[in-house]
Amino acid sequence: MESARRCCQAIPVALCLLLGTGMAAPGSGSDPVLHMAGHKDSGVWLLCLSAGWYPEPHVLWRNGRGETLSPESEQKPRSDDGLFNVSSSLVVTESSDPAVTCTIRAGFSGPERETTIRITGLFPRGAPEMAAFLIFLLVSLFLVPLAVYLFRKLRVLKGEVSKEHEWRQFLDKVSLSAAELTLDQNTANPFLVLSGDGKSVTCGILWQDVPKSDRRFDPLPCVLASQSFAARQHYWDVEVGQWGDWAIGAARGSMESMGVFQLSPDVGVWALQCQEGEWSALTCPETPLQLESTPRMVRVHLDCEQGSLAFYNTEGMVHIFTFTGCSREPLFPFFLLWTSGTQLTILPPGQRKAMEMDRTTRTVTPPLGKRRGSLTELLLMPAQS
Repeated sequence: MESARRCCQAIPVALCLLLGTGMAAPGSGSDPVLHMAGHKDSGVWLLCLSAGWYPEPHVLWRNGRGETLSPESEQKPRSDDGLFNVSSSLVVTESSDPAVTCTIRAGFSGPERETTIRITGLFPRGAPEMAAFLIFLLVSLFLVPLAVYLFRKLRVLKGEVSKEHEWRQFLDKVSLSAAELTLDQNTANPFLVLSGDGKSVTCGILWQDVPKSDRRFDPLPCVLASQSFAARQHYWDVEVGQWGDWAIGAARGSMESMGVFQLSPDVGVWALQCQEGEWSALTCPETPLQLESTPRMVRVHLDCEQGSLAFYNTEGMVHIFTFTGCSREPLFPFFLLWTSGTQLTILPPGQRKAMEMDRTTRTVTPPLGKRRGSLTELLLMPAQS
């Protein structure tokens, strides 16, 4: 007993310390942690992590049927305290068993720990499915804007149809009280020739001997209707034909009838003009108008309550121009014929459609030679007679 004690004392102290620090006590580490790190090779990349193992552990992957699975990679670094840390990875495909277990055992017969996970619905799409999805996405990106455009277009068309329907209803109502007009002979310039029924006027080439009147236009080749309007709404249709220079609209009864001046609302005239094929509104200055088609009949619509005067192409009731802020004084339908041979006809209410049907067979009054009836010639004619 004593001799053994002397032998132990003979062992160098340094060797005892080396043996004591170089060996760790056997033990199990932490429970494995299963972490889905992302997608890899059309599968889910699964990591098994654990720490604090001694001696060097063994890692075992199994599926739900107990079959052993081969890991993608495996690392077992040793820390400063002599214990092993484990990092093992496995790629689980969509065709694999959804249940996966990671088991870690210390040595070959030491304690072990395990963790199980089930993986469903996390696999990346296959190439055919992705292609179908991309095609669906592209088609959707095209069809959605197209559907929005068609929906908005349909709303616009419905709005236009509704407006046209309202306009037609309005016309049906006011057609019962459309203005019955006759031209006032006492206002007609001596060059203007009125028909017997007072519905038509033509610019002639001869100065007529007519009674003097303070209301007669001179030298402007104008004529007013006998009727005036100061309340409610009224309209009248005028056949303007395809040839001639003219202006139609409404005028105050108090406007000057003598002298040469520029026609505009400033002098009490609100009119639409066609001269040398160019259409314009007689504002100050004139407003040029670009029309899609040349009207042969023009509707003049006067709204005394709103103080507006509007012009429409009677074929399709296409809007041409609207004056606002018209005089509250009584307004007379106004007609001006610039050149000889020009003719304007007031259509009786309800006969516009009949005129449209018959217009292809009617003979338009031909121009009398070259434009002999200019305003300058009209002004000089009385001096030559």
